[in-house]
Amino acid sequence: MVERRSPKPEVGGSSPSAPARLNEIMKNPIKFLQDVKQEAFKVTWPTGKETLQGTLMVAAMAIIASIFFLLLDQLFQFILGIILKIGF
Repeated sequence: MVERRSPKPEVGGSSPSAPARLNEIMKNPIKFLQDVKQEAFKVTWPTGKETLQGTLMVAAMAIIASIFFLLLDQLFQFILGIILKIGF
């Protein structure tokens, strides 16, 4: 039989179970908020130029996809019209 142990927070790579983590947060919410703030500073935020480039790429791909599906829809409509005319 396999022995099951709860994870130990002090051991690297292990994460405490959800209830244990919740209890830790509830005991000291100020420390939790400080940790959240500290982690937020570690995030590499995109520059304004990178954000603009990403936005323009998404907009361009949305336009290209909409044109593609419009043309595909028109093609199917044309083919279906031919099939229905032949049927009657």
